[in-house]
Amino acid sequence: MRILVVSPTPSHPQDAGNRARIHAVLSDLKAAGHRITLCLLDREKVAPEYIESMRNTWDELILVPHDRTLEKPSLGTRFGLDDWVQPALEEELATLAVRRPGFDMVLVEYVFLSRAFTFFPPPNLRAAAPVLKLLDTHDQFGERDKRLRELGLTPSFFFTTEAEEARGFGRADLVLAIQDEERAAFEAYSPKPVLTLGHIPAGDRPPLPPRAPDGRFVIGYLGSSNPMNTRALDRFLAALDLPALAAAGAEIRIAGSAARHLEPAPGLALVGPVDDPDELYAAVDLVVNPHEGGTGLKIKTVEALSRGRPVAGTMEAFAGLEPEAACHAATDAAALAGLVQRAVLDAALRPRIAEASATIWRRYAARVAAEQRQLASPAMLRLAADRPRLLLATDLRFWEERLGNHARIASLARAARTEMDLDLFFIGTMSAPEHAHAKALLGGRCRIFPTGALPPTPDAKLPPGLTPFERRSTIASLLPLFAQHLAANPPHAVVLEYIRLSYLRHAIHQPVLTVLDTHDIMSLRARNFAHFGRRHFIEISVQEELQILSSFDQLLAIQQDEFNWLEALLPGRVMLAPHVVQPVPRAAGPAEGPVRIGFLGGDSPMNRDGLVWLLDQVWPAIAPLGAELHVAGAVCAAVPPGRPGVVVHGAVPRPEDFLGTLHIGVNPVFYGGGLKIKTVEYLSHGLPSVLTAEALYGISGGAGEAYALAEDRAGFVAALATLVLDPAARARMGDAALAFGRRHFAPAALAPAMRNLAGLARGIPLPAAKASA
Repeated sequence: MRILVVSPTPSHPQDAGNRARIHAVLSDLKAAGHRITLCLLDREKVAPEYIESMRNTWDELILVPHDRTLEKPSLGTRFGLDDWVQPALEEELATLAVRRPGFDMVLVEYVFLSRAFTFFPPPNLRAAAPVLKLLDTHDQFGERDKRLRELGLTPSFFFTTEAEEARGFGRADLVLAIQDEERAAFEAYSPKPVLTLGHIPAGDRPPLPPRAPDGRFVIGYLGSSNPMNTRALDRFLAALDLPALAAAGAEIRIAGSAARHLEPAPGLALVGPVDDPDELYAAVDLVVNPHEGGTGLKIKTVEALSRGRPVAGTMEAFAGLEPEAACHAATDAAALAGLVQRAVLDAALRPRIAEASATIWRRYAARVAAEQRQLASPAMLRLAADRPRLLLATDLRFWEERLGNHARIASLARAARTEMDLDLFFIGTMSAPEHAHAKALLGGRCRIFPTGALPPTPDAKLPPGLTPFERRSTIASLLPLFAQHLAANPPHAVVLEYIRLSYLRHAIHQPVLTVLDTHDIMSLRARNFAHFGRRHFIEISVQEELQILSSFDQLLAIQQDEFNWLEALLPGRVMLAPHVVQPVPRAAGPAEGPVRIGFLGGDSPMNRDGLVWLLDQVWPAIAPLGAELHVAGAVCAAVPPGRPGVVVHGAVPRPEDFLGTLHIGVNPVFYGGGLKIKTVEYLSHGLPSVLTAEALYGISGGAGEAYALAEDRAGFVAALATLVLDPAARARMGDAALAFGRRHFAPAALAPAMRNLAGLARGIPLPAAKASA
């Protein structure tokens, strides 16, 4: 391909993260055999020798004059989308657009230069072949000034509104995000598909060998003097006990211009600017990145990992790298300082950080290599731009994300929108705010179709083929509405949430992939309830449920046990689509005061009965230890008044905020069946938890390490007492819980099922070897 690259940032020298990013992307494209023309705004005024390096590296360099004094905001205090586009660039783009032979791809660096795409119109008589238009975003600029001010920083560089940023996205065919969390943010409002293109530094240098041991432990930081770096670094250093660190034979070395405002001190050495980052990396045992806030990929984290160095950092420092270990997910700079202080004193912790760093780098490098292959393939890019459309049908207000079934549908929608365009067929009415909330969750390319209030039809004739359960569930007036919707807005696939709406399959009269998201095996769940003398809200036999399930092309199972059961009975028709949780900061209860134990649940019989058992059988033994039990959600109605040490919160608008205030989680349910989403949320928040076997239904492999499995009252009391009285045990189990939760329930766990579903929607069958994966 002949590729035109329009950039405000040079590719040489690679002394900043954005320059390294551009150099790596273009190097990969050139290595794949493509011809690179770099149209560079002379905005950063690099030295002549670097201009010459760019001329020698790329097939063509076009240098365009640019006056930074003309970069004035046109939207009050914010920049308009095209405020940095000047006449000299427009004149050059007009010339390039009519060049023959023309360009096959236009790659624009940064959304504020997206006007470049408008010079390359759709295919016409003069240019029959379409030009593929890709926008490499680098960062999120919509509302960027607001995020910086919230961190106490003065906005700099470019910032605009989300609406302006979305307008820029609309000019491209595909939008490239540098990491998955940023991709998810863009998908909420982008009118064009968003792909992730991670970053690996260009070049094939082998990893550095470990530093020769000399009895010292050397920790390194490398960064520029931008305000976000210096703020985070100052907070990190302030939280360290530097004299104690020096006394233990350790030292922090600060390299780069971020060290300019610091003074040397015992335990703190200032290296200053380095010509090659390896000057620092070769001289340290551990690299730290205390970054707080902001967006984008932290290039310095990736760079240090690529050089084979163990790295510890905050959750923000590892954003987009799918971190699992606690050393890669510190809540903030102060928490990272505590981790580093532990590593100084505990030599056994250091190899664990090194192993976790090597693991995350191997996984990330393999993923980025696949993303680079996609970028270099026009066919793969055009396939990514031409996405199938999936219709989601439900009567649950899942965008509220208050209940477990809400969370399930919301997580499924977020994962599905990375591969498909979504339609929502909502059974009921929606207010304007609800419409906006649902659209933000379903993505900028979604369409929403609420039915409104449905009229009663007592005399309606129901279609043949309905099972007895379906006849009891059917809303007759909905069937013709659904059939009319499908005829007017045909999708490639339909997902029904969940078996209560299975009757809608009788309104599908055209070829379309039919999918049922099961949530639970309802017949087994009803049988489980009955065993404990409770009536389930859905009553159905195993035989009737299997009859219904067998009428769908594909079934989605939420956890492994249910997948195994369904796959044995309906082989080849089941996908494991686990429930996943968006990355959240690790729960950090108050540093002072009682240990806070938490239970979060809805008003179901299993939650009520489990809570009453906990209050009657366990809490009398735990309350005297100085703990508090905090209960949230509709299950609070089951709490008898006057229980000492019990705090009732009622409904909480954001369950994740409640979980973040806890030290320990409990789930004492002893019947119910199905995946317990609150258990998944405890683990994903890094909460050490005491759980019953029923609370762990469909989850295994972490007992005694990532969570405590209590088989009876005595076991529950003993495990909970240990966690209340032993902070070190809480910390160890919290570390393991975070790793377990992210390994099994991070968004990446659901991605394979959504890729397979998109392939089937396109008419691509599942590979035989992966039919049960």
